[in-house]
Amino acid sequence: MDDHVIEEIKKTCDKLLTDKKLLPLEQLNQGYNIFKEKFSPERLKSLDGELLIDTIFNIGNKDGLSYWLEFKNDDEFKTNSNSYGSISGGSSYKFIMFKRSSDGKWVTGNPQNPTILSVDEAVELGRKIRDALVAGANLIDKLSDDASIEDYIKLQEQLSNTLVYNMQNLGWVHKYYHILYPNKIDAFHSTRWQVHALICCNIKPVQDDKLYTMSGQLMQIIKKTGLPTSYVMNSMCVLFGPPVNYFRIGTGDNGNSYWEDMKSNSYVGIGWAKLGNLTSYDESKSIKEDIAQELKKLYGYDNNVASRKAGEIIKFYRNIEIGDVVVAALGEKVLGIGKVIGNYEYVKDRPYSHCRNVEWVKIFKEPVHLPKASTGKLTACFQYRDIDNIFEIRRLMSEEIDEIKIEPILKPLTGTVAEIEGVLARKKQVILYGPPGTGKTYYAEKACSEFAARSLFHKPYDSLSQNEKALILGDSTTNGYVRMCCFHPSYGYEDFIEGIKPRVVNNQTVFELKDGIFKRICKDAMENSDKKFYLIIDEINRGDISRIFGELITLIEVGKRGKEVILPFSNESFKVPDNVYIVGTMNTADRSIALLDVALRRRFGFIELMPDYSLFDGVVFEGLPLAEWLKELNSRICENLGKDARNLQIGHSYFLEKEKPIIDNEKFKRIIKEDIIPLIEEYCYGDYELISNILGGSIVDVKNQTIRYELFDTPDISDLVTALLSPCPDIRIGVETTNDDVADEDNDSEDNQNNSEES
Repeated sequence: MDDHVIEEIKKTCDKLLTDKKLLPLEQLNQGYNIFKEKFSPERLKSLDGELLIDTIFNIGNKDGLSYWLEFKNDDEFKTNSNSYGSISGGSSYKFIMFKRSSDGKWVTGNPQNPTILSVDEAVELGRKIRDALVAGANLIDKLSDDASIEDYIKLQEQLSNTLVYNMQNLGWVHKYYHILYPNKIDAFHSTRWQVHALICCNIKPVQDDKLYTMSGQLMQIIKKTGLPTSYVMNSMCVLFGPPVNYFRIGTGDNGNSYWEDMKSNSYVGIGWAKLGNLTSYDESKSIKEDIAQELKKLYGYDNNVASRKAGEIIKFYRNIEIGDVVVAALGEKVLGIGKVIGNYEYVKDRPYSHCRNVEWVKIFKEPVHLPKASTGKLTACFQYRDIDNIFEIRRLMSEEIDEIKIEPILKPLTGTVAEIEGVLARKKQVILYGPPGTGKTYYAEKACSEFAARSLFHKPYDSLSQNEKALILGDSTTNGYVRMCCFHPSYGYEDFIEGIKPRVVNNQTVFELKDGIFKRICKDAMENSDKKFYLIIDEINRGDISRIFGELITLIEVGKRGKEVILPFSNESFKVPDNVYIVGTMNTADRSIALLDVALRRRFGFIELMPDYSLFDGVVFEGLPLAEWLKELNSRICENLGKDARNLQIGHSYFLEKEKPIIDNEKFKRIIKEDIIPLIEEYCYGDYELISNILGGSIVDVKNQTIRYELFDTPDISDLVTALLSPCPDIRIGVETTNDDVADEDNDSEDNQNNSEES
């Protein structure tokens, strides 16, 4: 690791402190000290009987260890601020034993094979775990402050021999030890995060599956910075981003190479075009089996090959995510390395029709080789898990080596953004409409930013530098090419076009003429007639359109652009130039299109956005499949809320965070409680019989006219899930499926990966 990385970590930490995104050191240390007082090894050792298991393993006990480690978040101890590292996600089984909220029983085992314990059995198990936890703490306590990597390897071996029930691999145990010994144990409580942090620091993990060995390597970095462990961890999270996966993508088959097309058009792809668009399989209950059957029919594969190739296809379609790293390879040769910047697309006229857009980080003049070059070479899509190859990929991405510099190629737009582009080209203004949470504002911003980037820089928005993005979006001192306003009942002509506004000068109120946002953007567009300007009007239907647009409602029409009118306040001549485009959004739950101003309707194009259930494929909460459950919920809304019900459906955006589905149980619970239920209560005007028809009788207490909020009061969500599924129990799936599962089909040896369509 060079000093440059250390300096970048320090700079990032300084900015986080300036922006008040890190706990002040005094508060951070106070949290460590309070935790140690409550849950020190000595304190745990003194406990026995039901007090022991209630203190350590009862997640519902807000004064207990497991609750503090995962959920405690107040001025006393802010675990949810990520100051001490996160262990969120998964189920309560990760604590080895827990008290089930539904019946107060002590449970151990796993979701597939739970075991109910008597109190005596729970106490006996609790003692074993407690004794091991204390013994492990004593080992770490003896570790010197300047311990070497060899010392940490030895510690890992000692903990493996001392701890029981695989505790040396459990995140909550690692977090417990970190809080006790923050100068010896790091605050990344999973090997995935540890590996990511190390390789981003150009350090190869010594043992990439050992929490405490990698703690030693991370502590060496932390000590070089001179900063608290918590500060370094949070700075790394910001600096390096979340962990990513690494995939090898084949670029040829049967002697043909499609690398030049992939390189020139900035994508990676796989074959089997005859399957058609893979989204057509989204409704399938057994997607792998269905694709395998099609492969046998279309390509003549036997059962084994069809199953294996179906796994590769699904991996490309479902497992690769935006931000992941792809290695374009032909046999053992690495031709280029890129970052995924787009979701799956089916492009029929490409040689490899199943595609993902990428930003090429490296294009090599001469092919290079990975340490284990033959790994996955006979597969179309293969996930690298071997640390030697992953470390070399990161090195190649960052090192100055002989490479070809290529400009990003502007690929045709697709999907909703392409549809918006088409309507703007025809009418110059469009309204995106649909139920709440269907991504209307998201698509408005995404589309306008993309259009401006292509117009100004001839590049996709995602490939722009921060300075280029700032030119498009503007900042506190400069207006950008994409601007935004939000209509509301009190928004008027004077805000949008021009008006008399008060201002205080020398303690005196004076009135002066001010230009509104639309007049300003039109002026800027006239001064820069070779550039395109975009105005996003959020919630356009909430304003009084006739009053806001006034006489300009005529001038925005395509055939009337460039015609002049005299403005009433300034007496200035004004026109709407051709290079101004308007994108509005409207929530149809507030007001249907039919109620919009007729003059406005005629001058705008309209694009409907509805809930997109495909975003949640594979997202499951304790047996509740999010996609199917949301679809069923919307179906009941449509059945119960009359002719306007289609406009009242629940959109997918409620369950997205940073454009990705939420997978955390607590977040899911909060969204249901704080967003979904209040929205449905509003739709039903307090009619609890109607609310019960939609949400289910297990959530709604019709007799007492209330929601059963006690279902939300415990960390365990199994009772809540059962209640949510009560109107549609048939969609429940096996609890063995979790959001942490990653399909691992990469263990096929090369000997049985023949008959590949690509290599």
